[in-house]
Amino acid sequence: MTSPASEVAFDVDGLTYRGLVWGDPADPLVFAIHGWLDNALSFTRLAPLLEGYRVLSIDLSGHGLSSHRSPDANYHIWDDIPQLLEIVEQLGVESLHVVGHSRGAAVAGAFAVALEEKCASLTMLDGMISRSFENDNGAELFIGSIAERKKYMARPPRIFPTIEDFINSRSRYGFTRENAELLVPRALRQVDGGWLLLSDPKLFGSSTVKLSEEASNSFYRAMKCPVTAITGDKGFFTSDDAQAKIAGIGDLVNSFYPVVVPGPHHFHMEGDVQALAEMLLGFFSTGVIDQANDPLRQVG
Repeated sequence: MTSPASEVAFDVDGLTYRGLVWGDPADPLVFAIHGWLDNALSFTRLAPLLEGYRVLSIDLSGHGLSSHRSPDANYHIWDDIPQLLEIVEQLGVESLHVVGHSRGAAVAGAFAVALEEKCASLTMLDGMISRSFENDNGAELFIGSIAERKKYMARPPRIFPTIEDFINSRSRYGFTRENAELLVPRALRQVDGGWLLLSDPKLFGSSTVKLSEEASNSFYRAMKCPVTAITGDKGFFTSDDAQAKIAGIGDLVNSFYPVVVPGPHHFHMEGDVQALAEMLLGFFSTGVIDQANDPLRQVG
């Protein structure tokens, strides 16, 4: 049985960020950041297992129960950072561990850099700040993004006739039925005619600009805390090229631990979550992942 979470809300810069928190307020803080089109409930299995830590999982803007950004705004990985920093200020903590999954791992990386000495460790789960996987033709990306933005903003609100239809839709993004069901309370709201998808439609469009490999590398060089990138052996980073790019972070960060664990992209929800929690507890307390002594782990 898992510990219950409490609802929390923070008002920052005209936006309301809602989320969930587990643990004792006196314990060290873990700030957990979900992936694209997910919400705070994506950490509902992992968070209660991080005993001795207070875990805060936020719905990023445009996701879950948090505010949408204004029509003129975007959702680049750095757009939430000023507000996340203000949430930390409101909490009054001087040190915290940052964990992010997928797109949230990229947000977490930028957040860790902005936190500077306040960041005690950074954990990236099946994601990272891009090291140039994408098309590097900036003009082409820019033009395509503008067209996508117009298309998605013109779309009517997405209403699923049934929750089952939402679950079937989520399966296209690698979710199991169980995990899709887990996100429903913060993903949908019942309305006349069905279930309204709460995510901002602009989230479906590509970024207007993306970091170059050198710009991404500069973020890693700025990281002073221990960093781990944990990927699933059936996740999004299984190719030799992807693993090489992740391993290359070790040339940029003083204390870096690449790890491959059994599981799909959402291994923090449907893999061996207990073993993952134990790995993270050790990492939080020591700043090190001992890759030699745990049979679960496979070094990337």
